[in-house]
Formats: sequence, C-alpha cells, structure tokens
Amino acid sequence: MMSFRDWMEACVREYYKSDFRRDFFTAPELDRAFGYSLAYFIAQLVKDYEKPILFELGGGSGALAYDILTYLWEKEPHIYKRVSYYIYDFSPRLIEIQRERLKSFRDKVFWTDRLFPMKGVIFSNEFFDCLPVHVIKEGKELFIEGDKEVWKETSNPKIMEVIQRMGYENLQQVIEICLDCIEFLKGIGENLKKGYHLVIDYGYTTEEIERFPQGTVVGYKSHKVYSKPSEGMDITAYVNFSLLEEYGKDFGLQKVDCLRLSRFLMKNPIFMEELEKLSKSKKAEDIERLSRLKTLLISMGERFRVLIQKKL
Repeated sequence: MMSFRDWMEACVREYYKSDFRRDFFTAPELDRAFGYSLAYFIAQLVKDYEKPILFELGGGSGALAYDILTYLWEKEPHIYKRVSYYIYDFSPRLIEIQRERLKSFRDKVFWTDRLFPMKGVIFSNEFFDCLPVHVIKEGKELFIEGDKEVWKETSNPKIMEVIQRMGYENLQQVIEICLDCIEFLKGIGENLKKGYHLVIDYGYTTEEIERFPQGTVVGYKSHKVYSKPSEGMDITAYVNFSLLEEYGKDFGLQKVDCLRLSRFLMKNPIFMEELEKLSKSKKAEDIERLSRLKTLLISMGERFRVLIQKKL
C-alpha cells in the first residue's frame, strides 16, 4: 500500500520516460505567438541585468525554449548576447528531444537536474501540475493498494499544517495538498538571488476550490481525459495558486500579479499584434493560426493562470 502521492510520483516518472508526445499538446506547441509573447515579457524583466539567466522548469518538447530564444535573437539581440538559458529536466528521453530541437542554439542552452544560485527569471509552463499531490477528504488520505482505493486517517503533520493555514479544515470535499510544490518553492526562493518567478499552469484559487468537489486529479492518454487515472497516463492535478502565493512569502517570493492567461496575453503587445495581423489575412495558414490563437485565449486562456513573483 502506498499513498496516492507516492503512486502518482512513480507513474509520472515512468510516463516521462516513454514517447508521450501523442497524449497532449501545450501552449508553446499550439503556436509560436505564445513563446514570442512570453519572451517579450521576460525581456522587459531582465533588460537591465548584466548576465541574466533564463531557467525553464520542465522543457517539454523544447518548443518554448526555441521560440523564446528565436524572439530574443531576432528582436532583442542586445539581451540575447548576454543571456544563458537553462532547462531543468530529469527525463533522458525529453532531454534528447530538446537537444535536437535546440541544436541551433547550442551555445546558449544548458541542461541541469538541480537549482543553483542565479539572477534572472525562473519560469515554467505546465510544470507544477505534474508534481504529486496528497489527496485528502474530511481528515482522511487516499492510499492505493493494487487496484483498490483505501482511505486512512491523515497522520502527516505537514499536511495538517497546510490545511489549517489555508483555511480548509471545514471543507467537506476532496482537496489536494501539494507538499512538493512548497518544497520546490523553497528551493526557488533559496537560489533565486534576484529576479522573478513565473508560473503558467491550469489551476484555481481558494475562492474557487468548491467548484471541484471531487478534486482535480485527471489522467491524459491519446488526447483523452480520464477522471480515474491509471498507470501509463500523464497524471496531473490543478495547481493551487493561492498556496503558491501564500507559501512563496515564506521564501522571499513576493506576489507581483496573478491573472488569467487570457488577460496576460491581451495585455501583451506582441500577441495582440499577431492576433490583429492574422485576423486581416485570407491565407489558409493564417486562418488556421488565428483559430489556434483563439484557443489560447478562450479555452486555455480561461483555465490557465499566470503567477508572477519577485525576489529582491
């Protein structure tokens, strides 16, 4: 018997060793406008840094790194010359894919499996949702025994501390507690000497938690979503952005903003210029891209949030 948290961690690690690319797509893979817009935003944050480091948590297919570096090379060459780009990943398969995609930037990109002291921007797109969660309901925690689900009294004092601090004691529903998120935030706060931390992911706030009475854990397989995940799937849970904000303060990460992805993109001049240009074009390729940008704004844009934290 193991806790759902331990079972989820084992499943996710095994999944990311496989050829998983058929099971889902992310915003960077949807259209380059996403990466270009993020690159523009990051450039404004680091323009005065002497040697800024861009540190991406979970590089996926390498699409986001490729678009960010391409934008900086084309539009911000003075920043491109000074910047170093690090990708944090543990999957040999993913790193192989990323190296191939980023071979034209081989002098700029480095890989690491740990955080280190730095100044610049640590950022992620769909990273925190993959961190394992403890599943709790009314004082009991979910465990997995073979094919069975077993609920046992919660005994982990760290879980109880989070529930109390977040004000979840009286919730009569399934909630997910991500202690790994807190631990990762601690590492970010300790290593980010000056700069920003950006989280882009699907998630919720404390005010919205009652919208998910059965919790948010799901599995993805062949572009289908399963409410009862099993081995061989990409297993994820919605990110609790209120938790990231609250515990970030403990590690010197002060909230700058937290907004829906749709609003973040609509405030971005690069994205809006691309949207306007494509809306006026009659080319088939541009019409298809316009449809993808609308997906970014409407579908993903409402489910995803962007958290911006600053370390002085």
